[in-house]
Amino acid sequence: MKQGLIQRFRTSLLSRYVLIIVTALLFIPFLIPASFFASWTVSRLLNPDGPELYKPPYGSAHNLKQMWHQQASTLGGASPQEMDAKLTELKDQYPDASLFWVDGEGLTRLQLPKQPALPDKWSVDQTIAFMKEAYDGDPYTVVAFIGGGEGAGQGFMVFELPRSFLTPQENLSDTRFYGLFMALIFGIFVLLSYLFFRDIRKRLLRLESAMTQVGEHGLPAPTYEGRPDEIGQLEKAFNHMVQQLEDGRRREREEEALRNNLIANLSHDLRTPLTVLGGHLYSIRKEPLSKGGQQSLSLMEAKLADLDHLIDHLLSYNLLTSGRYALSIQPQDVYRIVRESAAAWYPVWENAGLIVDIQLPDEPLKWPVDTQGFRRVLDNLFQNIVRHASSGNYVGIHTLPWKGTTALVIADRGPGLASLSDAKGAGLGLTIVELLLREMGLLLTTKSSAEGTRHYICPAVFLT
Repeated sequence: MKQGLIQRFRTSLLSRYVLIIVTALLFIPFLIPASFFASWTVSRLLNPDGPELYKPPYGSAHNLKQMWHQQASTLGGASPQEMDAKLTELKDQYPDASLFWVDGEGLTRLQLPKQPALPDKWSVDQTIAFMKEAYDGDPYTVVAFIGGGEGAGQGFMVFELPRSFLTPQENLSDTRFYGLFMALIFGIFVLLSYLFFRDIRKRLLRLESAMTQVGEHGLPAPTYEGRPDEIGQLEKAFNHMVQQLEDGRRREREEEALRNNLIANLSHDLRTPLTVLGGHLYSIRKEPLSKGGQQSLSLMEAKLADLDHLIDHLLSYNLLTSGRYALSIQPQDVYRIVRESAAAWYPVWENAGLIVDIQLPDEPLKWPVDTQGFRRVLDNLFQNIVRHASSGNYVGIHTLPWKGTTALVIADRGPGLASLSDAKGAGLGLTIVELLLREMGLLLTTKSSAEGTRHYICPAVFLT
């Protein structure tokens, strides 16, 4: 059981995605320094002369400030000539810088180079204003008192350098590719997540397609079984369901074939003894019989006829359900077929004491029907009226508008279909009527109550 749980966890979609996330989290401490190293490596490859190209040519601002104050402190007590010599020396070291110094009396002394904007003699206000403007400005300015103390009275010296020489704009640091590598790593994670969910979506769409597409037997086709994860288990269950449906459909066809063969054989086997019984009953009728014998003989003949009709219904039902009932469907005048069939049944209705009410228009009504099949429909309906609704003493045949088309109506005033539950062959006869009409593209609608039954026959296409 434990091994099964481990195997299920290893093949789970959730565990696979959690593994992607955990891997990404575990690689973060490694990826950050790796990104710095990769950035530095790329910078070195692009600039093989070395990292000094990236260093400011005069060092950092902090180093320049320390240097200038240190030089000023070493010049305490120096003569003007020594001051000029030292600034000239520093000018050679920093050729892009501007240097000058002011003595203790506020007089501007050596200027490297000459700056016309500088005053010849500095007042306190001018000194303060200069320092205020120079603070955090461009050029970068360092003011140091000669001798290192504000109260030394030896004046001050000034170092000015454009800030572009401190942090050149055309040079980039070694970390310039760090953001690119971090974005690349994040993109890889997003790509892996996208591929993970795209695979899930693709498999779900394939399963959906298998569920919605119907094969040649009216059943879904089996789908491809992928990895043994949750979707794979669903695919396996779907294929198992399809296999069960196919087995059920095969058993259904086998049972249907067995039932059809049984009905056909049984009907054939029953025909022979019924024919023999009918011949003997005919012979007995020629013999002198008592009144009770004559009644019994009539009852046996009626039951024998019922059994013969029932067998005929079974054969027709068997042929219809198996699709072997031969029909030749062509446009026919339905009114003509109804009139011919009613004329054949008229003596039977008259003998049963039924009032016949036939009201059909003179204009023909063309329906695509099989003549013999439609006669069979009418015969079954007329026979049910004689056998089960003769107590109403009425049979009506007429037409009326019905749901956008013309319907043929066959009516009686019998006890209704509810009383036919025990009538042998009545329900099967109506089933055969419905199957025949369906094969001809017609629809039977029956409305029944205690006051009688109405059968409406019309084209099914108008009711879709």
